[in-house]
Amino acid sequence: MGATQRENMDPAPYEVEFMNVVVDKANDLQVTDADSHFAQFAGVHPSKIKQGKLFLYDKLKPADRERVMQNICKKGARFTYMTMDLLDKKGTPLFVHCVGQNYEDSTLCRMTFADVSESRRRQEQLRAQAVEMNELIDLVCGGVCLFKVTPEMHIECLYLNKGCCRLFGTSQESSRLRAYRLDELLHPDDRSGVFQAIGRAMAVGEEVDCECRVRVHEGEFIWCQLRAGIQRYQGECPVFHAVFTDITRIKAAEEKADREAQRMVSLFKNLPGATFFTGTADPLQLDLVSEDFIQFIGYSRTELFQLFSGNLARLMDENEAAAVVTQLRTGAADRRLLTVEYTLYIGDACALRVRDSRKVIEHPDGSKAFLGVLNVI
Repeated sequence: MGATQRENMDPAPYEVEFMNVVVDKANDLQVTDADSHFAQFAGVHPSKIKQGKLFLYDKLKPADRERVMQNICKKGARFTYMTMDLLDKKGTPLFVHCVGQNYEDSTLCRMTFADVSESRRRQEQLRAQAVEMNELIDLVCGGVCLFKVTPEMHIECLYLNKGCCRLFGTSQESSRLRAYRLDELLHPDDRSGVFQAIGRAMAVGEEVDCECRVRVHEGEFIWCQLRAGIQRYQGECPVFHAVFTDITRIKAAEEKADREAQRMVSLFKNLPGATFFTGTADPLQLDLVSEDFIQFIGYSRTELFQLFSGNLARLMDENEAAAVVTQLRTGAADRRLLTVEYTLYIGDACALRVRDSRKVIEHPDGSKAFLGVLNVI
C-alpha cells in the first residue's frame, strides 16, 4: 500500500480530550458537578447540571449501565478503571477510557473520561487491512501440523509436515525423537494471545486465527499466521489441525510502509503555507493539513477533525459550499489548475474570505486527489 494512501487513512497524530464529572451513586448516577468539556459534550448548560437535571445513566448505552454501576460500587475500591461508550448531545456514541475515584464516606464518585475514539477507529482500519492481507496469505503454501493441548496448557506437536519443519528450523526425525512443544517456541509477548485464542476454540468451538512470533534459532524469531481448529480429542486433550504461514516479510513491509507514511506526514505538516489534501469526490473533506493551515483556520487540529469532522463545508454557507463542490468536481474531471473563492466562518463567527488554489494529483494506483492551499483575499 502506498504511503499517500496510508496518510489518507491515518491522518496526523491527534490530541486526547479529557472530561470530568462527579456523580451520585445513590441517585442513578446524578451528575452533581462537571467541567465545561463535559457540559458541551452532553449539550446541557452548566446551570442545569448544578440543578441536578443531568444523569450519567442517560449518557450510557443500556448495555453498559449495569457494568458501570457495578464497577464504581466495588466494595473497598477507591479507584476503578473501565471503558465504555458515552452518548453525546446528538446520541452519537463516543468510546472513552474512564478512571473513577470514590470519595471516602460518601456516595459521590469523580469520573475522568479520556476520548480515545480515534484510536479505536484506527484499530478497526488496521483490522480491515489485516483481513485483506489474510486473504492473500491464504494463497501461500504454509506449514501444516497437528498439536494437542494438555491440561497444563502445553502445546505438544503430534505431526509436522516438511514445510512446517523448514519453518521452525527442525526436521521430522528430530520432532519425532523428542517432545516438541510449540508453546516453548512462542515469543513471550505472544503466548498470552495464542493461549486465549486456543481457549476460545476449546470453549465455544471458534477457530484459532492469530499472528505470533515463533523462535527458529536461539534469539531469532519469525512472524507466523496461525490458523487452527479442533480436529478430534485424545482423551480429554483437544487435537488441533493447524497451518502456520511465514508472514515475516509482510510484517517488515508493513513496518517500513508505516515509517515512510509517518515521514511523509511529518514532512507535509511542516510545509509552508495553509496546505491541505482532499479527495476529488468530496473536495471539502480534508484528509491531511499542514501546521500553517491549522494556524490559518483558527481551530486546533482536534477541533477541526473531531468537532467539524475535517469538513470545510461545516465552516461555510450551505449554498456556497454546494456551488464550490460543483466547481471543484468539474475541474477535477478536466485535470486543470483550479481557483475558487468562498467565505469561511471561524472563531467567534468571524467571516474570512479566502482564495482556494488547487492542483489535481494522481496516486500510483491511478486514483486522484487535490493538493490545495488557502490564502486570504
